Amino acid sequence: MEARTATLIIRYKDANGTWQRAAAVRGANGRIRPGYASIDGKEVPVKKHQYYVRFYEHRRLRYKLAGTRAAEAEALRDRIEKQHSVKAAAKAAGVRVETEEERKTLSATAAAYIRDAEQRGATEAAAQARLVTGEFMRVIHKAYLDEVTRDDVFRFHESLRKRGCGERTVANKHQRLISWLRFSGFDTSILPPKPRYEEELPTIYTLDEISTLLANAGQKMTIVIRMGYLLGLRDQELQHAEFRDINWAENTHRVRGKPKWGFKPKTWEQRDIPLFEGLGPELKAWQEQHPGQSLILGTAGGMPDSKMLRALKRLAKRSKLNCGRCDGCKGRNRECKEFTLHKLRRTFITAMLRNGFDLRTVQSWAGHRDIKSTMRYLRPASAREIQDKLKGKITW
Repeated sequence: MEARTATLIIRYKDANGTWQRAAAVRGANGRIRPGYASIDGKEVPVKKHQYYVRFYEHRRLRYKLAGTRAAEAEALRDRIEKQHSVKAAAKAAGVRVETEEERKTLSATAAAYIRDAEQRGATEAAAQARLVTGEFMRVIHKAYLDEVTRDDVFRFHESLRKRGCGERTVANKHQRLISWLRFSGFDTSILPPKPRYEEELPTIYTLDEISTLLANAGQKMTIVIRMGYLLGLRDQELQHAEFRDINWAENTHRVRGKPKWGFKPKTWEQRDIPLFEGLGPELKAWQEQHPGQSLILGTAGGMPDSKMLRALKRLAKRSKLNCGRCDGCKGRNRECKEFTLHKLRRTFITAMLRNGFDLRTVQSWAGHRDIKSTMRYLRPASAREIQDKLKGKITW
């Protein structure tokens, strides 16, 4: 038999959980034996595996993912080998060969989709794209874009639910999946629609919770909490807030991009937010205590502080505010899921609407592109809030 220019390799996990490569096994009829690897001269069945085609291109060794199905992997190997044979013969005859467009692989289209988001500066979208594309490919175990079916999407939904994801999370991941497939040229009209879910009211902190946190907080965490619920900043906006963003004369804080840190506002728009309830003087005093520091809430080394969420959860635990019911409270670190930096932002938006500020103004302060996002925070006031309003107090 003539030597093959393209060979089929099987990549598998050994008993220690380490990925290994070996030659795929052929039976007496010349066909690939599904799930068998040639290990130390023996034909050994392997469970978790993927096939790759190994070949040389421009004198460089290449590996091309061929999926988990032996017959499809062999078909790809045969096609690559024939293309190389035709190209070699054409080159010898001085003839140019037009090759047909290769099938799109899921891994290649995912990489292109992620790269597109990164080049647009959409770092959050890129992170979500990397997460969802990886999850989907691990669930369906297919190599090519044209192999995706409705059943694959349903299997993806079910795998997310088995992991404990809520219906809103399933719907959001579905939307990201459809965006990737559509970007890659897939006809998404054949796929199931986004799962429906019950729209929950945004959770907010009570005045008692805020007061208790502040009573037990150190100086920096006091600033974190005050900026969170008096400015409604997102987590990344808190991390990258600088003293130069404050207009002391106008008593406002401006949210804007920070090229130095690779940070851009979510909606790509700057916005000004008033400094409510004496926050201006408080930040002025904080700045005087930290001369030469640019970031308001930076680390000792002058870097954005990515550990503020952990500090808030520890503060809640120390303040005996943990709910005691969620997975976080039952986990090893006893860090309650109910206490997040983003919940401070939700508290701000809700408070502004309850205190009579119009939707468009609050939308601008919150940095929402769609007013429907702001409208989610409209809800009837409680009896206590109504009493405070009648007394002329700002209700938080």
